[in-house]
Amino acid sequence: MKKKIFFLFWTACLFLATGCAKKEIDPNALLVWLDNEDWAKAVIEGFTRQNPGVTVKFENVGNVDARGKVSLDGPAGIGPDVFLMPHDHIGNAIIDDICEPFPVELQRKYMDILLEASINTCTADGALYAVPISTENIAFFYNTDILGDEPPPQSFEEVVAFAQKWNDPSNGKYALRWTVDDSYHNYFFLTAFGMQLFGANHDDFKNPGFDSPQAAQGVDFYKSLRQYFDVPTASATWDFTIAAFQRGDVPFTITGPWAIGDAKKNGVNFGVTKLPTIKGVQPRCFSGNIVAAVSSYANNPDLAFKFVDYLVSVEGETIQFETTGKMAAYKDISGIEGLRDDPYLKGILAQSPYTDPMPIIPETAQMWDAMKALFTFTWDGQLSTEEAQKKAIDTYDTALMMAGKSRSWSNE
Repeated sequence: MKKKIFFLFWTACLFLATGCAKKEIDPNALLVWLDNEDWAKAVIEGFTRQNPGVTVKFENVGNVDARGKVSLDGPAGIGPDVFLMPHDHIGNAIIDDICEPFPVELQRKYMDILLEASINTCTADGALYAVPISTENIAFFYNTDILGDEPPPQSFEEVVAFAQKWNDPSNGKYALRWTVDDSYHNYFFLTAFGMQLFGANHDDFKNPGFDSPQAAQGVDFYKSLRQYFDVPTASATWDFTIAAFQRGDVPFTITGPWAIGDAKKNGVNFGVTKLPTIKGVQPRCFSGNIVAAVSSYANNPDLAFKFVDYLVSVEGETIQFETTGKMAAYKDISGIEGLRDDPYLKGILAQSPYTDPMPIIPETAQMWDAMKALFTFTWDGQLSTEEAQKKAIDTYDTALMMAGKSRSWSNE
């Protein structure tokens, strides 16, 4: 366990304040922070069945809130042994020194069974600080009733060919609908031409890539689709795009697993597959992972690692899928009953090898609006591609300045 000077000082003060009372540590007890009560109950039952004599206490803590709470509750001695967080919190968690690095043998094990893009989100300087227990990304959804006997398009050239026959703009009828100025959904247009967000390793905030020739090519292709989905960005709302597909009105959309439930509820016959290629290239989209970490303040770190190992096991991941519908970040899902047979999530996972995890560097917060400028202003014809690139860079630099940073500072 890490020993922090401020922690020792705080503990000494607490010792004096409480009359030198000593906290008893039960070596067979864990405190875990999970974000779903049904899942927590089922997974704890499974873990304790395999580990008789162990007691696991659960507290329902949202994964978005957990990192900040561990930073406060850990030094106070009331934090968890195991907690969850979105993968893009891992950078600050490492800076805050609240994650215990995993043993090398577990790191090697997870590298063999988990998607490389997912495991990389938890790795820094060769050490593994958390484990991805679920993943999600966008993919290509298609209505099988509208397509009839036609297979789903494998390329954007095929999407365009279908749209040329099917579209009826006078009646607002368009084959492909999606949220056209959203950075998360449109990132793949940039990667199709080789743009690297924050450099090759996605960790260089001085190199956002918005002004690159590759980004320009991606934007040019993206805005060429306006003629096949001729609505302004303000009209490309969820109801007009994704919800229209969920109602069965549209042949194609670009979205993620969160849209599956309503489409099924509405009785839509549909399929899901990886994003269509662009000029022969399989584009990469963003992915997001929820990760499990062992607190640096854990009372029982060895038992905590054992619990995380159960979460990411086939049995643990099967329980998670059965209770939450979330997808394991596995390379091979054939061992996960239910998930391996789900035709929709299998389609999502077909795109998963072609994903870039959302960057974990703090400057990602300044990236989203800047990237959006590449799409909004070009789709609506307000700026040329070159002008939009300059707008994106200016937006990013201004946001950095407001955060007290600059790409031009040599000491960053």
